[in-house]
Amino acid sequence: MVIPKDGLTDDSSTPARTARLLSVPVITGAHAADAGHTVGQVAKAASLALTIVNTAPADGSVLVDADHVTLDQVKAMAPEGAHVFEEQWYPLERARGPWHVLRAPAKAAAGGTRRKVFQWTVTVRVDGDKPKLLGDALVTAMLDEAEGVGVAATTDRYGRAKLEFDEEPGEVQALYVDPLHGGWPVRLTTVAVADDGFEVLVPAVDLHAPDARGLAYGEPPAAAGRGVKVGVVDTGVGPHEGLAVNGGRNTTEEQPRRWRDWDGHGTHVAGVIAATAHGWRRGEASHVQLYAYRIFEDGVEEASTFAIAAAIKQAALDGCDLVNLSIGGGAADGAVRDAIEQAWGLGCVCIAATGNDGKASVAYPARYPKAVAVSAIGLRESWPPGAYLDWTLSTSVGKELAQKPSFFAKFSNRGDKVALTAPGVAIVSTIPNDRWGVMSGTSMATPVATGVLARRLAASPVLQMQRDARRAEAILALATDHAEDLKLPATMQGHGLAR
Repeated sequence: MVIPKDGLTDDSSTPARTARLLSVPVITGAHAADAGHTVGQVAKAASLALTIVNTAPADGSVLVDADHVTLDQVKAMAPEGAHVFEEQWYPLERARGPWHVLRAPAKAAAGGTRRKVFQWTVTVRVDGDKPKLLGDALVTAMLDEAEGVGVAATTDRYGRAKLEFDEEPGEVQALYVDPLHGGWPVRLTTVAVADDGFEVLVPAVDLHAPDARGLAYGEPPAAAGRGVKVGVVDTGVGPHEGLAVNGGRNTTEEQPRRWRDWDGHGTHVAGVIAATAHGWRRGEASHVQLYAYRIFEDGVEEASTFAIAAAIKQAALDGCDLVNLSIGGGAADGAVRDAIEQAWGLGCVCIAATGNDGKASVAYPARYPKAVAVSAIGLRESWPPGAYLDWTLSTSVGKELAQKPSFFAKFSNRGDKVALTAPGVAIVSTIPNDRWGVMSGTSMATPVATGVLARRLAASPVLQMQRDARRAEAILALATDHAEDLKLPATMQGHGLAR
């Protein structure tokens, strides 16, 4: 990736200008309005083949695919003062529960013949007076939990997941069901496997009952966050009747206006911040202006650091006050670091997830100095009977919230860089197509902290300050000065619970 030196405030920095300085011809095409060239156009520069595959209008950056060209050769071709970084990839940040299959059973050698399999059908329904069939539920059958060996499948619209084994197992050690929407996760042990299949009932999501977020903060005010702009950098947002997206951008190689969510993760994050639904399901700051920046292409669970950096810079130029980064797990990357620092210089603060590896170190990008790193806590008894979330429990117990002991989430990363903590276990929020679902992770704790800070910022004179680094410092002070000490180590809670 080639990033010109001019930065976010110089209108002369456009992808077309950067392309010309790289000796790449400018032509019309699908992205002509933004870049002045067709993505994928092959051009010769200094007798070396360069292909422009993506562009960032925010600062004129271009991503080039250089066939048989070294990073040093690209640096030699780059405009004077430009930064050149190698593209990296960040995985979609998920809290991997015990249903995560580390490896599937070993397959018998094919030997040129079709491999026979035993198929077991598991049907999932949501419990109630008239149990409803539930699609989009991940069903995992563990044959050896200690070794992480099992098989998994997702239910179809008829609630059926078809699990395939090399041979009939007789029984599975554990059966996990993790619904995307409508129900709570469950775990059953020592389940017999039979030809006639198996049926599982999962507890229904009750939109009238508070989750851990609701217990910790109470019912959010109806008009909180007015005047604040928040960008969500994720898998996209919506559609959902409880979410109004004011704008945004797809910073991948897809069409720029394609910011709808293909996965559910980004919509869940956005709902925690800005859902307009009434009662316990209202976002922490439901009247913010919400912007969606999609960095994951359809069906791809890794985001390019070019797309991430472009999204952060675009959010800052769009006037966002806060940017939610429920992403992480990649290596250190100069482009993303610079984007966070440039946003900071424009008075825009990035709130980032510490990561879900259970490690004693904060993941990137939350680890960068100008990012506000958020870890996750949970509250005991904040999920209904029959739901399975015991895998999130740790021995690190904090003070009570709503008469329920808080605990540091077992999956949450920790370290000296942690600035805040927030509820990230058993969080109910929006899922595309007007649905509601449960997720856990630092990805959920981060938008809680973002929403709470947006609410406080909306009521503060800081919102009207000149958009520069001093404003960013003041926003950070709003977050840390009001945090509540949960009596957990600083490496777990930072300054404390976001308030």
